[in-house]
Amino acid sequence: MTSLRELSLEDLRARAVKTFRRGGGSRPDVLLIRAGNEQAVLKDYSRADPWFGRLVGPLSIRRESRALKQLEGVQGVPRLLRIVGHNALLLEYIPGTSAREVPAGGLPPQFFERFYRLVDRLHEFGVAHCDLRSEGNILVGADGEPHAVDFTAHFRRGREWNLAARWIYGKFCEADRVAVARLKNSRAPELLTETEKQALARDRNTWLEKTARYVGKSVRNISRFLLTR
Repeated sequence: MTSLRELSLEDLRARAVKTFRRGGGSRPDVLLIRAGNEQAVLKDYSRADPWFGRLVGPLSIRRESRALKQLEGVQGVPRLLRIVGHNALLLEYIPGTSAREVPAGGLPPQFFERFYRLVDRLHEFGVAHCDLRSEGNILVGADGEPHAVDFTAHFRRGREWNLAARWIYGKFCEADRVAVARLKNSRAPELLTETEKQALARDRNTWLEKTARYVGKSVRNISRFLLTR
């Protein structure tokens, strides 16, 4: 039987059994692929608008694959199975539910403790996720464990001599941890500690946060305007 690791992009797409996110514009297709007993997730920019798919899609693929390779072996991060052409990644499929779909009271206290440990583990490996505020990037596994997905926006720790990059990296690490507190605040606010309450009170009010949001939004808007229909 042909392995998912050997199939072309067209053959992989032909074996899609579920659409997690439909692509178009600047967004990739995110599909569940099944062949025999194998399952994987295909993240594919080939159906994004043509110029975006040609110019930005390959950059996004290389960027995310670099982070996943650096995080290889971290429990709670999907494994990179392969890069498919220039526009797609094949990733380990982790059964579970997006945190976005979990109602208030639906997460036990242990989940947040484990989520903090996962975030700290990412940082130990030199990667800040930078987009855990989006609950769609937090997966509650079928086993109840937290998982982080979609590392397109990540920021990596700079070299020892690059003090500016390392300082910015530290700020993004703080933002990752605040994202855990934000999720706790929305699902189990009674569990918040005083430290978490103070972090949330400061959240999004620093100049770095404001600048990062402005730059990120501007880049997205410009790329969409120029490269999508």
